[in-house]
Amino acid sequence: MVMGIFGVAWALGAPAGPVVPERAPEARPPLVVVRALGPVPSEQLRGACRVLLAEYSVRCVVRASRSETEVFAAWSEARAQVDARVVLDLLFETRSRDAVVELDVTALDLFEPGKPYVFGLASLPDRTALLSTARLGEGEAARARLRTLIRHEFGHAVGLSHHDVAACVMRQDPTVASLDGAPEGPCVGCRTTLDQQLVRLARPGQTALDRARGLLVRERREEARRTLVEALWAYHPDVELLDAFARLFYEAGQYNEAISLLRHAVRQQPQRAASYVQLGLAYQRRGRAGDLAEAVGHFERALRLRPHWERVAEHLAHTRAELRAQGPG
Repeated sequence: MVMGIFGVAWALGAPAGPVVPERAPEARPPLVVVRALGPVPSEQLRGACRVLLAEYSVRCVVRASRSETEVFAAWSEARAQVDARVVLDLLFETRSRDAVVELDVTALDLFEPGKPYVFGLASLPDRTALLSTARLGEGEAARARLRTLIRHEFGHAVGLSHHDVAACVMRQDPTVASLDGAPEGPCVGCRTTLDQQLVRLARPGQTALDRARGLLVRERREEARRTLVEALWAYHPDVELLDAFARLFYEAGQYNEAISLLRHAVRQQPQRAASYVQLGLAYQRRGRAGDLAEAVGHFERALRLRPHWERVAEHLAHTRAELRAQGPG
């Protein structure tokens, strides 16, 4: 199961599918941190790392456990369970800052509103997954079920959605019997997407991007800005990561930050048409005096670089009409 984030996309983004950057030679595989929430046998934690290290291009470490008292606010006395959504929100404060993905394993029984229980839940904004062993039983069958949950929730934390086909571990398995019949890994399509995502997530500055996303989801905008500035100084991110930061601030309505990042991006790569489109959209949404004219100029620049981009040409025509309707000045 998975918690989502903003649904707004770059409306006029590049027409082709996502371009996967090649990992720089000095880049290290993304770090996954496994932690216990409350008492959990150390073998279960080490086993989680063994699964991930054997199957994916990641680094994995087991770190100090958290006390159950950290998530006391998520406890439901009436249900004798903890609300998984609230737990994930609480864990954000002490999440490992250097981890691209954090997996938290607990023996607490979890629920989600509207459901009697859940085996696990993942937060896409935070790239944090929570897994419960409360209903998995004992012995080798329980270990196999836990391995299935690790693969499933790790997939969500990396960015995969549910894929309800019998041959994919990203299918929904709401019962123990269903877990017992689950495949041992993702289907070919999900595996390809997952591997592409792991390449992206290895970029220097990715953890800062995810931290800023989590802060913006929680309306902590000043902290998100500081995270952005620190990342720019520390990592000197490439244009793709600048674009990702800009998209994040654009979707949160922080258009000044998006504009600043995109202006920096087009200085780095002045032939990148997509960045001019995103910059035009950010000016258009900000809506200050003169911004619509700026937007028109950036859309025109994008079309000079890519003359047959029909969606941008149509949007430019509408924007020009809107600008004319404003009248002189």
